[in-house]
Amino acid sequence: MSNQLGSLIIDKSIAIRDGIDTSIVDISDLSGIKFRLIAKENIIDYADGSLIYEAGAEVGIYNLNEVGKLKIDNLPMGHYELEEIETLPGLVLDNTKYDIVFTQEDTIKKVYTETREIENNTTVVEFSKTDITGKKELVGAKLTVTDENNEIIDSWVSSEKTHKIEGLVVGKEYTLTEEITPDEFVKATSIKFKIENTSDIQKVVMIDKQVTMTKTDIGGNEVEGAELKVVDKEENIVDSWISGKEDHKIKGLIEGETYTLYEDYAPDGFVISNSVEFTVTSDKETQKVQMIDKRLAIRKTDFITGNEVEGAELEITDKDGNVIDSWTSGKEEHFVTGLMEGETYTLTEKTCPYGYEVAESIEFTVSEDKETQRIEMKDMPILNTIKLIKMDSETKETIKAKFKFGIYEDPECTKLIREVKSDKKSGTVTFEDLRYGTYFIKELKAPKGYELSNEIIKVEINDTGVYANGELLEESESIYTFNFYNKQIPKINTGLDINYTLLISCIVISLAGIISGIVMIKRKKQKNN
Repeated sequence: MSNQLGSLIIDKSIAIRDGIDTSIVDISDLSGIKFRLIAKENIIDYADGSLIYEAGAEVGIYNLNEVGKLKIDNLPMGHYELEEIETLPGLVLDNTKYDIVFTQEDTIKKVYTETREIENNTTVVEFSKTDITGKKELVGAKLTVTDENNEIIDSWVSSEKTHKIEGLVVGKEYTLTEEITPDEFVKATSIKFKIENTSDIQKVVMIDKQVTMTKTDIGGNEVEGAELKVVDKEENIVDSWISGKEDHKIKGLIEGETYTLYEDYAPDGFVISNSVEFTVTSDKETQKVQMIDKRLAIRKTDFITGNEVEGAELEITDKDGNVIDSWTSGKEEHFVTGLMEGETYTLTEKTCPYGYEVAESIEFTVSEDKETQRIEMKDMPILNTIKLIKMDSETKETIKAKFKFGIYEDPECTKLIREVKSDKKSGTVTFEDLRYGTYFIKELKAPKGYELSNEIIKVEINDTGVYANGELLEESESIYTFNFYNKQIPKINTGLDINYTLLISCIVISLAGIISGIVMIKRKKQKNN
């Protein structure tokens, strides 16, 4: 072998970055870092020309000492290649191939030395916790990184700055888990990531989405005052709140999990909605859950007119007889409080307004469609029939003739309710379907041969009976009757006892004779001509 030899010195250092957690980086002993030296060309012994190392042959594998030093002596002159083949956990393997060349300069120098100062970088992973906009860091999330054995590597609470970990092992897989989310955000799905062999900062971004809930009526307007809760599949309460003017951001949710939204109490006038089941999606978009409260209105109307009936005391009970809502009917329809979709209830009239009959109870089921549901209870008014019998004031006999009466609201008889003509066969006038109240009856047309009466009959109908001018009328077959008397028109007395029938007969015979004479005269004239 030639007397000239080479000596390779390796000085290894580790670059530690400022402001980064280095607690998992152990560089106290660098002896685990390993290099390989190969012949880049055929290495020839200059003394006899023999081949020492063929090009590509491995010269040797070497480990650094604890402090990162390595010296390889007695290398024949020639061209070599040095590469790092193994490094410490948490360090980036240096993939650089270093050319090492020993060239004989003269015959005097015996040892040629080449020195390589080689620096290793640590791996760095930057963790960012943001909302779906990605514009700024979310504060308050508790995050944990675990290794393949589920051992905790690092744990921290997110702040306005990103978090970096130095020294994760190249090639290994880790998991970033969100243990606690900031208020109003969904717990994100864990992220698995693998460490690459690079000096660049590797980034892992975990995005927290939101699930918002809107409580609206069928018109899309926010419903305030509803008591709401979200439970998980074990019926544990995850979040509860009272609806307001704005959407509610549901707390405590986890991506991929299924939950149920319940309405425990609906504001006055709204129906408690059926529960809504929803699954939190893993896409990074704001997810919306909507619950619509319908309304159920109940009208109390007059069976005949359809107008609202005021003063009825009403109540709604459930199938167990519990009173859900009670009220007194007014001019407007009533929106029921406390009902639930899909449930069956009974509407009962406890007391009816004066002058009406109590209506039968109504059983109904609250439909699940999101439309206003209406229930109408009709009250039948108590109706009475009054019959006026036309009587001759002297003979007390019924006057069977044509005549007419009017019934009025006021004693002056200016507010006509209706006119009624007589039944001339029976000599009566019938006033039907009269409600409780006070009426005034007046003759509008008298029978032929009778004087028109100026008497006004005051009729009162109430819960004690039917009265005409204060006198209680008797009822027969649901008809109340009273007599109305008329006087005949007086005859004119001339003092002559004339047989008008005979007189008229004579006049008729005389006229007939005159007409016959005229006809005969006309015929004679026609013959003479």
